[in-house]
Amino acid sequence: MIVTAVDGLPVRLRALHDLSFTARWGTVFAVLDDQDSGNLCFGVGGPAGRVFLKYAGAPTARFDGAVADAVTRARAAAEVYRALAHPSLVNLREALDVGEGYALVFDWTDATPIGKQYDRGHVLKSLTVPARVDAVQQVYDFHVHSAALGWVAVDLYDGSLLIDPATGRVTLCDLDFYQVAPLVNRMGRMWGSTRFMSPEEYRLGAPIDEITTVHTLGALAHTFLGDDATRSPAAWVGSEEQLAVATRATQEDRGVRWSSVAALAEAWRSAPLPRTHRLA
Repeated sequence: MIVTAVDGLPVRLRALHDLSFTARWGTVFAVLDDQDSGNLCFGVGGPAGRVFLKYAGAPTARFDGAVADAVTRARAAAEVYRALAHPSLVNLREALDVGEGYALVFDWTDATPIGKQYDRGHVLKSLTVPARVDAVQQVYDFHVHSAALGWVAVDLYDGSLLIDPATGRVTLCDLDFYQVAPLVNRMGRMWGSTRFMSPEEYRLGAPIDEITTVHTLGALAHTFLGDDATRSPAAWVGSEEQLAVATRATQEDRGVRWSSVAALAEAWRSAPLPRTHRLA
């Protein structure tokens, strides 16, 4: 392991790598080098504003795979963001060959990442229950959009979500592994966080489809309104009806789950708030 620097900020790598290409967008003000995806990420500010730069091509500190594979995935990821462009999805400005690899360049956002690894759970807890309910709806509505286009959520987890605590607006990011249906599990244990993965994401040969996405979305409701590690009813702060919607989504039996993302989203929209938050 070595520590190099870019614009005075330390970057941990397995070997030396030329990072001077970042100057194309300005001055680096943030470094995220602790990813296990093979990507090296930067916040960069310049005349065109601040951007989030995701770069594949460097020998990153925690990635055990081949750098060439990370570059191939980055190229495929660019198509995900182009195909699924939506107000709730982080905006991809450009994707290009640069340095010794490939870069995805997104608009920067000051929204708060809510993934467990970022230890920002207090931000969610500071929001009102209606605001958290609406945040879930935003996530669901984006996936109605993506499902209608034929895409399946793969490796969707709490780390894929950011929220602006002032407005309640959710931004989705890090959807690199999304794929177009039909899709079959060719891995056994697929990519993802165990808190959000469906049973079929562990079974070789199992179908991975819209019903799989329903499961993950049901688990994410617990991120906002409960405990996504246990899905305990005791931790739930939404209404009983909302819990029932999320519980049906996360059933092991695929036939019991909501039949589509659209059906889940509509059920969530129709479920009442807890009594203390309903309008008189």
